[in-house]
Amino acid sequence: MKTWIKTSIAAAIIATSAIGASAIARGGDCDGMGMRDGRQGMQQMSPEKMKERMAQRGEVQAAKLELALALTPAQKPAWNDFKAAMKDRGERMASHMMARNAEDRPVTVLDRMAKMEEMSKLRQTEMAEMRKAVEVFYAQLTDAQKTVFDAEFDRMGGRHGGGHHKIGSGKADGRGAGRD
Repeated sequence: MKTWIKTSIAAAIIATSAIGASAIARGGDCDGMGMRDGRQGMQQMSPEKMKERMAQRGEVQAAKLELALALTPAQKPAWNDFKAAMKDRGERMASHMMARNAEDRPVTVLDRMAKMEEMSKLRQTEMAEMRKAVEVFYAQLTDAQKTVFDAEFDRMGGRHGGGHHKIGSGKADGRGAGRD
């Protein structure tokens, strides 16, 4: 057998072994929806567990943001109002997600498009309400705190509800939108 064939076969065996070893290290689940780092995949959680997990994540993010901002006592009331608005939004989002997951998927393209349009309107309304809460709190911050808030809020998914995509941010080389 030629050397390059032997090398290719050896590389394939090594790569396959590495993939299998990483799957075993993750608990043996290769479908991407199982346990990872002790956390259950969102698709396999009960609605109550998912809502609880989202609430915990929101609390941790709010605590990190509060710590990073180093708020003064005079800023605390505005912070509490902002935090309450974030919590309410998170609860509404979790409820919407649970309701959407409980529904049957629309059968026709037109029905699916109507559902997407409905969800888009809901997101627009949610974003407008959240923007108002951010504006009120943001006005209470110093310039240094605004810089921190801009970076931290962006990092925690405040741009559009917790996703990882940057809206309207093309890469500097012009190859399109990037991911964080």
